[in-house]
Amino acid sequence: MLSLRRSIKYTLQSYIKHNVRFCSSNLIRQTANETEKEPKLSVRQSEWNLAQERYAKHPLILYSNKLEEQEEFMTPQQFRAYKHKELINEKLTLRNLQKQPLIPEPQRSVKVDDNRDNNFPNNWMEDYEFYEGNDDEKHPPYGTADNNIQPSLVPCSGCGAHLHCTRTNLPGYIPAEIFAGRTNKELQTITCQRCHFLKNYNIALDIEISPESYVETISRIKDEHALAIIIVDLFDFPCSIWPGIGDVLGHKRPVFVVGNKVDLLPRDHNNYLDHAKSCLKDQMLQCGFDSLNIKHIGLISAKTGYGIEELITQLFKIWAYKGNVYLVGCTNVGKSSLFNILLNSDYCRPEATDLVRKATTCPWPGTTLQMLKFPIHRPSDIRIYRRFQRLTSERSQKYAEHALRRQKAQKTGDINTARLVGKIGRTLVKNEETVDAFAVRTGTQPIVTLNEKDPRYREAKWCYDTPGVMHPEQCTELLTTQELQQLTPHGMILPRAIRLKPGMSLFLAGLARLDFIECKYVDIDWVKVIVFSSLHLPLVIAQTDNAENMYKEYLGTEVLGLPYGDEVRLSRWPGLKSSNEVIHLIGKYEDAISSEIVLSSAGWVGLRVPYASDCTFKAWTPHARGIYVRSPPLVPYAERLVGKRIRNSLAYNLGKSFIFKK
Repeated sequence: MLSLRRSIKYTLQSYIKHNVRFCSSNLIRQTANETEKEPKLSVRQSEWNLAQERYAKHPLILYSNKLEEQEEFMTPQQFRAYKHKELINEKLTLRNLQKQPLIPEPQRSVKVDDNRDNNFPNNWMEDYEFYEGNDDEKHPPYGTADNNIQPSLVPCSGCGAHLHCTRTNLPGYIPAEIFAGRTNKELQTITCQRCHFLKNYNIALDIEISPESYVETISRIKDEHALAIIIVDLFDFPCSIWPGIGDVLGHKRPVFVVGNKVDLLPRDHNNYLDHAKSCLKDQMLQCGFDSLNIKHIGLISAKTGYGIEELITQLFKIWAYKGNVYLVGCTNVGKSSLFNILLNSDYCRPEATDLVRKATTCPWPGTTLQMLKFPIHRPSDIRIYRRFQRLTSERSQKYAEHALRRQKAQKTGDINTARLVGKIGRTLVKNEETVDAFAVRTGTQPIVTLNEKDPRYREAKWCYDTPGVMHPEQCTELLTTQELQQLTPHGMILPRAIRLKPGMSLFLAGLARLDFIECKYVDIDWVKVIVFSSLHLPLVIAQTDNAENMYKEYLGTEVLGLPYGDEVRLSRWPGLKSSNEVIHLIGKYEDAISSEIVLSSAGWVGLRVPYASDCTFKAWTPHARGIYVRSPPLVPYAERLVGKRIRNSLAYNLGKSFIFKK
């Protein structure tokens, strides 16, 4: 009986093992057959497919930095980092609120403007000293215009246009409620309505003025022995160098070339400033200027004051007091800002500093409509020596502050500490014997304006702030004031890098587009593209075949950002147009950017084209304006400033905008 049980048990075990082996072999054969039908995916490819599933709701988009910032698009690592950063910001906000003093409840009331919907200030004429009206009277929004009152010859102290009250849409307009009955001395202290709105409300009013009038105003210096300081926006050149500036100034005109906004330029190597000067000089030579007429090339920042003292030193040294000086350039390059700085420096006569009002500055192009001026100081040798002593004594302190800022930037990575900053002092002050212009004495009245007929100014030389000339390749006139503020970066440019494959298109907001067509001679999968623009401009990547449909669908949304507005505004937007010729870029370097493509006023892109290859691109901007190939590039080693590539993405992490090594 026992042997029978053992035989049955042995038979059952053998049967089970045989069936398991048979099922396993069938399962292995079935899996092998399925593997032969579907190729096995690698881990990276599987993760890439999962990453692309995030864009299931946006089939026309391959990458969008605005969508990547949303929580649903973040990877677990990115989500944890985002929450950690959000928690830190909340703690900092709470700490700042705790430091603020408590405000009593009655003082918290805020005046509400009834006209805030149309963005037009209410009762703005009451800000003027000479307004004589009753609170019960109701006037049109722009005030009352009166054609019967003769216009004056007094220029506005903000933009230079002659004051009048004839028409509301002409430069220099102020309402008849303020203009009527005013003497010339009283008008000399008044700014026009447009300057008043720009300074106090940041609102730009539309006016009627033709571009030809700008050229006519500047052409007066063609037959005059004077120096022209050509100001160029380093963030927007060659689109900030007017093509006809050489003909207007004259081909034998001595010029100073000044590159403004150098504090926005990223620092990719130690000699980046000398390289920027070299690029600026090459561009001026391409515009038709003779190298012998270029007396000086400098880099400044009218916002931080960097390079201003050196510019004043070169003006005293090279030009001295030979003739008048004119600040010329395209719109919104910083002429009025430089004018205001020079007005309060050693370059202006000390007694005239308080008598000349500052020029109006704002992001809106074409603020200065006529010429503003101040008398140039003609210092003696002893005063020049005293100025040299002041600069020498400040040099050690300047180097010490620069070393501290550099050390802090290396330690913390703070962009603001790495920016170029300069200090502007004053040596040539008024003598003690000079009468105070604002002192009220017996039988005298305070002097509040500069009298050009004064014997001291009959033989004086003047520094003029000229109106800006709108470059035909700029697109700034298509944007609103709020959009212009987002277009201009407010700190050092932080380069953004992406991978672009043949057949893909890169959108820089709704302002520009770059197509990667093909690459010859070298077999590559992608090209590294580095974008230099404001961080407020979104980056979007799409297939070139779907680029137009994507642009139409997302125009006016957060994905593309600028331009934005209602349907009426977007219906007037011209869209993007491509240049007639494709762009061929040859790989020249193994460790640097080959060339840069300027995309009008939106910014530019640097292309890391492989060595000895020929890549073809096509650029798109509104009306196909401002598309240039810049070689050599302005920032050749920008790849050092970019972070590591984001896994399963076409983009790279943000790095630094500066390095302190070669």
